[in-house]
Amino acid sequence: MILKGIKLENIRSYLDQDISFPEGSLLLSGDIGSGKSTILLAVEFVLFGLQRGSLNGDSLLRNGKKKGSVELKFMIDDKEVIIKRTLKRSGDSVVQDSGIISINGDSKEKSAVELKELILNLLNYPKEMLTKKSLVYRYSVYTPQEEMKSILLGNKDLRLDTLRKVFDIDKYKRIKENSKIFLSKLKEDIKEFSGKIYDLDDKKKNLDVKNKDFNKLKEDIDKLLPKLSNISLKIENKKNDVKSMEDNIKILNELKKDLEVNEFKLKSKNEKVLDNNKNVEKLKSMIDGLEKEIKENGSLNIESINEGINECKGGVNSIESTVRELNNKIQEFRVKKNNSEDILKSIKALDICPTCKQKVSDEYKGRVIRVEGENIKNFENSLNEYVKNNREAEERLNNLKNNLESLRIKEKNYDLFKMKSSEFNEKKELLDKIMKECEYLKKEIGDISENRVDLLKKIKEFKEKDYEKVKKELDLLLEEDKLLMIKKSSLDTEIKNLGINIESLSKEVREKEDIKSKIDEHKKILNFIDIDFLKMMEVIEKKVMLKVYNDFNSLFEKWSDLLINNEILKVKLDNEFSPKIEQNGYDIDYSYLSGGEKTAIALAYRLSLNQVINNLMSNIKTRDLLILDEPTDGFSDEQLDRMKLVLDELNIKQVVIVSHESKIESFVDNVLRIEKKEHESVIC
Repeated sequence: MILKGIKLENIRSYLDQDISFPEGSLLLSGDIGSGKSTILLAVEFVLFGLQRGSLNGDSLLRNGKKKGSVELKFMIDDKEVIIKRTLKRSGDSVVQDSGIISINGDSKEKSAVELKELILNLLNYPKEMLTKKSLVYRYSVYTPQEEMKSILLGNKDLRLDTLRKVFDIDKYKRIKENSKIFLSKLKEDIKEFSGKIYDLDDKKKNLDVKNKDFNKLKEDIDKLLPKLSNISLKIENKKNDVKSMEDNIKILNELKKDLEVNEFKLKSKNEKVLDNNKNVEKLKSMIDGLEKEIKENGSLNIESINEGINECKGGVNSIESTVRELNNKIQEFRVKKNNSEDILKSIKALDICPTCKQKVSDEYKGRVIRVEGENIKNFENSLNEYVKNNREAEERLNNLKNNLESLRIKEKNYDLFKMKSSEFNEKKELLDKIMKECEYLKKEIGDISENRVDLLKKIKEFKEKDYEKVKKELDLLLEEDKLLMIKKSSLDTEIKNLGINIESLSKEVREKEDIKSKIDEHKKILNFIDIDFLKMMEVIEKKVMLKVYNDFNSLFEKWSDLLINNEILKVKLDNEFSPKIEQNGYDIDYSYLSGGEKTAIALAYRLSLNQVINNLMSNIKTRDLLILDEPTDGFSDEQLDRMKLVLDELNIKQVVIVSHESKIESFVDNVLRIEKKEHESVIC
């Protein structure tokens, strides 16, 4: 992995800055607080995201800004990779948003976790780092100087656990712990399994008893089958005899049935002949009567009857109209007469005029009485005349209606004549039909009588055998067969139930045998793990740890000698990977060293750790990159000169050094100067 460039936007003291990383050694130079370490933290953030306890969003996002981002470009396996992660302020906290990764121009948006997983695959880092702190990166690529000092001076158990994780040796400890858990589980399983097979021997004995019972039932069935077969054959033969008899009885019954039908037909035909004879006599009598009535009404003329009816209808309509007019006139003159009488009555009693309110004179009253009296007399004369005329008209009308009724009676008689004529013809036809039917019935009666004689002859030819006796013998055989079948069914049921019981018991025995086998296997595994495997893991762990220790100590002594270059001061590692310092043959404490000597030991530890990790994890893709954070703090000029030897000895393609020591500029390939102006870091 070779860094090519990084872009920072609103990251700590950077507003918007593009930074290029050349290959070789690169010095990030600048005063303390200028923003050098921010670049290293930004690289770690863009690779692995925020990390609880070591890298949080509040420490990266610039104060007062709602959003920020880091975009890193690097080369890995001849692939150009660009990663961009963003931060956003959400309430009182800063969180990471989804990111973008581009590999050779193919861009994809991923969630923070998906992005980290993809980068771990690119770097070939252990997958468990997905949910854990990136220890491999922290101890093989970039370790903040203060964190390295805390490893050196911190709790020895914590240091050993950390180094185990970094060297991937803690897996042996996990294996032993998991093995003990597994052993405990095996013991629990063996105890549980043992409880399940305590009655295995009893189950086996019970199974043997049931198998013997099963075989005995099979023998009983085998003895019963020949009896069933024999009686089945007898039943079949007897059924054939019964069937033969039943077939003959069926034929006989059919003949008897035919004879009954024949007798019924003969009786029916004879009764029909008698009925027809009666009907013939009755029809002849009816025909004679109809013929007489037809002769009596044969002189009626329907045309003259219809003409008379029409004339009477016309006269009736005309006279009825005249009567209505006369009645209207009579009513009219009665009204007029009543009006005049009312006037006479009222004038005689009138003294004062109701209109003008003046007294009515007797002269005026007399004049009115004379006029109205004459009117009444005239009305009575006219009324009498009209009443007389009305009486005469009604008399003529009654005569016409009587004539009309007489003509209608003649019309009905003519219709009755026509109906009687039609009935006469129908009766004659019916008589002919009955006569012909009588002739046909006589022939049928002869045929039926002959058929009856033939049926009686055939019935006599059948001789009925002793059907009831054979049928009873069959019933006895069927009853015996039924009893045998019941016995067989009972045996079958017993065999079936016993078979199910045996199958269930066999299954239970097999399962218990399997459990017993599992117990044996579990015991073998338990003995192997408890006696052999755990001891083997301890030996392997010790040997691996010893190998790591020897490599680590050898490299540590090498880098310490190179950086300190003091013959009377010897530094090596003790068994707990802590620096052991001797001066003139005496052990001295790390705290008694000078600042430069402390830094040299920390750097030697750091470089040794880098090389051991890269040797152990040869497939990781960050072997070509090393970042050193303030590695020369407190160095003398002579120690600073030795840093060139260190860089030459490392032979790493890209080394990024963060330092404010200007002397380092003389032996690095590239220098990147950083200044802070008005709270903003910029590249000079």
